[in-house]
Amino acid sequence: IGLFAACGSDGGASDDQTPPTSGRVDVEQWLKDGSYKAWASEPAIHASRSPSPHGFNRIYSNGLIANAATGTTAWPKGAAAVKELYASMTATTPVGYAVYLKTADDSAGGANWYWYERISADSDAPPDTNDVVADGMGGSGSPKDICVDCHAAAGTDGPHTPSTGGRDQVYT
Repeated sequence: IGLFAACGSDGGASDDQTPPTSGRVDVEQWLKDGSYKAWASEPAIHASRSPSPHGFNRIYSNGLIANAATGTTAWPKGAAAVKELYASMTATTPVGYAVYLKTADDSAGGANWYWYERISADSDAPPDTNDVVADGMGGSGSPKDICVDCHAAAGTDGPHTPSTGGRDQVYT
């Protein structure tokens, strides 16, 4: 599994492997419930890998990403990850989250990915009153402008491939 610790027994996208796409309230409850913590995870909090703007973080990937992290084909529908965002390397509580889920077989240039990101109130990105900078499909608005505009470069060249397997909107 490469950078990831143990993966849950389900390598596919069962309900516990799929974040909701119904908006902030449901996503935040799902994050609070913590089922994603059974997914494959990086071993520890680390500084972001260039070109990421996410600061200190730890990524949890569902079985569809973890089991094909070093592959070369497009991610299947249901591929998802949660990036816990931290204020420092020694912090114990996330200050925000970035969540993404592929909702169709074709990425459609990022439009068929659901993107959610809540950040700390002191971040440079322009959040709404709930500290959310992205919540929706990647075809328009802040999910496109903030998430897809960056993630579209995943795996396209050396600077956008910080680890083997980055592609199709996902930096591995």
